[in-house]
Amino acid sequence: MMELKNVTLKHRRQLILHHCSVNLPSQSIILAKNHIRTDIVAKALAGFHPIDEGEIHFDEQEARGKTNKSVFFVIPENYHQLWRNYRLQDISIWLNRPFQQSALWKKYRLPSHASIDSLTMFQRLIYLVSLGQSLNRTVFIFDQPTKHFDFEDLEQFYYFLKDDFSNAHYLIFTNRIEKIFTMLPKPIYQLDSTKLLPLKGGEKDGCQ
Repeated sequence: MMELKNVTLKHRRQLILHHCSVNLPSQSIILAKNHIRTDIVAKALAGFHPIDEGEIHFDEQEARGKTNKSVFFVIPENYHQLWRNYRLQDISIWLNRPFQQSALWKKYRLPSHASIDSLTMFQRLIYLVSLGQSLNRTVFIFDQPTKHFDFEDLEQFYYFLKDDFSNAHYLIFTNRIEKIFTMLPKPIYQLDSTKLLPLKGGEKDGCQ
């Protein structure tokens, strides 16, 4: 899905990636050390944060000439705090989007009249995914999506990825390797000390 060619990425004084060349298949999971700013890496891969050196190429067939803003949908770590006290129906109005109940919305029973604060953490994530779909985004990048999950949220997230998102294009950044990630037949990479190395699946050589 995405190819990195000699990418160097820094944030302030921190060197995050150094001359990294790797192919990241769709539905990859990237495990990072706690000190690494995964939000910076996520935004950089989506084209919303500059890289210092190198190139990032996205599959042309999937992009079809669109800009990053119309392809990528980045869900940040603090998604549970977004639009606090807003009703779901009002958020769509505020974003100037027609209110629609997607298949995901109906399956997970998201009440349009409820405030986002009343939803479970997993339901809030589903709401944002539905919002991205309504914007016709084709690639989702999750930054620490399970950080605030309880065991029920984790179980639901597993089945969501396995059944509802099985054909979607996405990357997941996380600081902890949840059991559900090892249960999925997805490549897992480790981002540590400016290297991106495959832990399960993916390229054998990884990023040196």
